[in-house]
Amino acid sequence: MSGIRLSQIIVQDIARHKWVAVLLVAAIGSALAVVELTHQNRQLTIAQDKLLQQRDAFEVEWRNLLIEQRALSEHSRVEELAQQQLQMTRPIGPQDIVVDEP
Repeated sequence: MSGIRLSQIIVQDIARHKWVAVLLVAAIGSALAVVELTHQNRQLTIAQDKLLQQRDAFEVEWRNLLIEQRALSEHSRVEELAQQQLQMTRPIGPQDIVVDEP
């Protein structure tokens, strides 16, 4: 019998102090929201850091590719490859042919 009486007292007490119960639920909800948003913020910061590292790696690779392209397209290298692999030589005197456009 005392169990029923205790539950009635609890219900009456909550009914009398509705605002306290509402504020308690709001405070707990707010705390849970802060925890969730903090977690999301940390996850996004980690993802951003990974993307920044990836960007930096791509920039380094791009610079290296530009250096390689410049080295491969130097006139002296092209001329050397033409002479060695294709047995090409510079034309002299009568070997020069001038083509006129009509």
